[in-house]
Amino acid sequence: MLATPSAAWGDDDALHDRTPHGLGDVAERLQAQLTPRSPVFRHAVRLAATLVAGYALLHLIHPTQGYWILLTSLFVCRPSFGATRRFLWQRILGTVLGLVAGWALISLFPSPALQAGIAVVAGVAFFALRGRHYTLATAAITLMVLSCFNQVGDGFGLIWPRLLDTLLGAGIAGLAVLTILPDWQGRRLHRQAAATLAAGRDYLAALVEQYASGKRDDLAYRLARRNAHNADAELAAMLANVQQEPGPFRRDAERGLPFLLHAHTLLNYLSALGAHRGESRGVTPAESARAAALLAELDALAWALERREPIDPGAALVAAEAASDTLLGAQLELIGDQLAPLREAAARLIEDQP
Repeated sequence: MLATPSAAWGDDDALHDRTPHGLGDVAERLQAQLTPRSPVFRHAVRLAATLVAGYALLHLIHPTQGYWILLTSLFVCRPSFGATRRFLWQRILGTVLGLVAGWALISLFPSPALQAGIAVVAGVAFFALRGRHYTLATAAITLMVLSCFNQVGDGFGLIWPRLLDTLLGAGIAGLAVLTILPDWQGRRLHRQAAATLAAGRDYLAALVEQYASGKRDDLAYRLARRNAHNADAELAAMLANVQQEPGPFRRDAERGLPFLLHAHTLLNYLSALGAHRGESRGVTPAESARAAALLAELDALAWALERREPIDPGAALVAAEAASDTLLGAQLELIGDQLAPLREAAARLIEDQP
């Protein structure tokens, strides 16, 4: 029996409902983050220390516009080293561009009315660009500040203080991310790889159940599908961050890229099964046995990766032979073919790790 539209919408709401339910849920989520292993905890400590250091420096040197030190540190300090480095250089470059543009425009257009118009346009540009082009957004807000200050005083006198404050704030944030609970992404690659395999395992289990009982977009299936895609995307994002880390840590990306390639391939095979669920005519005993063996293998591999236990890259999957004259059988065979390269990539991912 097909679900009514209201029921379908209710399932969608439940799928995306991540709000805590009750004080117990709130306490459990907070407790999960109160550990140095949590990236949220590390970033919170790092950001607090960064702002305290910036505030102390502000009182030590008494700069003309010292609050820019704190603002720069706040915007530049990010959860990962790669993101912090990217925003640090974008902030500095945007500030330089904005100062040069501001110097040129307030020199060419001394009229207060024109400078007010420039400030308005720059303010609009900042809000339009801040989510996509941080360098240009920083340049726009710097231009707006210069134009506004020139309305009530000497905007030219703000150029060097603004540049110095930006450099100081960016330097504090850069030192903090290097020295205070540094969160090198490469050291957590094996855990994210394990989470990716575990999510793929759950997605496969949900798919086999759908082929056996019929297609339906229930909450359990959509959760498994979403979690598999999210885990794969998180692994890709983590590897992108690792590639921006200092040289000694960047080698972890070379080990992670082959695993990501095979994890992508595995997810593609699973997605193909998901797209053709409506064509199923049931699951044969051979296909069921093959699926069970694949699920067990993915479970074991995820377990070993999470705990960094030795992985034999040459271990063969022992499973019942599945007929390949159906879509499910053929895709299960393709998934089985991915397990050997996945084991090899997983073994390389954890070798010689501290």
